[in-house]
Amino acid sequence: MNELTKWVLILVSLEVFSLLADYLIKKASLQAGMDGWPWLLTGGLMYGTTAIGWFYMMRSFKLFTIGLLHSFGVIALTLVLSLFVFQEKITLREWVGIALGCVSIGLLVRFR
Repeated sequence: MNELTKWVLILVSLEVFSLLADYLIKKASLQAGMDGWPWLLTGGLMYGTTAIGWFYMMRSFKLFTIGLLHSFGVIALTLVLSLFVFQEKITLREWVGIALGCVSIGLLVRFR
C-alpha cells in the first residue's frame, strides 16, 4: 500500500468515526431530559479520539488541506445521515447552501 492510499484510508476512517459520533449525539438529543446522556458521552469520547488521527495526519499534511477535505467529508456524510437515517427534510434553501458550500471548498482547493 502506497503512502497516499494509507492517508486516504485514515481520512475516510476518521470521517466515518466522526459520523458515528454525530449519530450518537443526535440520538441523545432526541431523548427526553437527560435520558440520552450515555449516547452523548459516547459520541463526545469518539470525537476526542479522532484527535489522535488528526494529530498524525497533521504531521504529513497542511492543516488547510486536511481542513478542506474534512469539511467536504462532513457535508457529504452528514447530509446522507440526515436524509436516510433521521428522515429529515432538506429545504431548497438548505440545498442551495450545501451546493454553495461545496463550490466554495472546490474553489479553495483549486486556487490554493
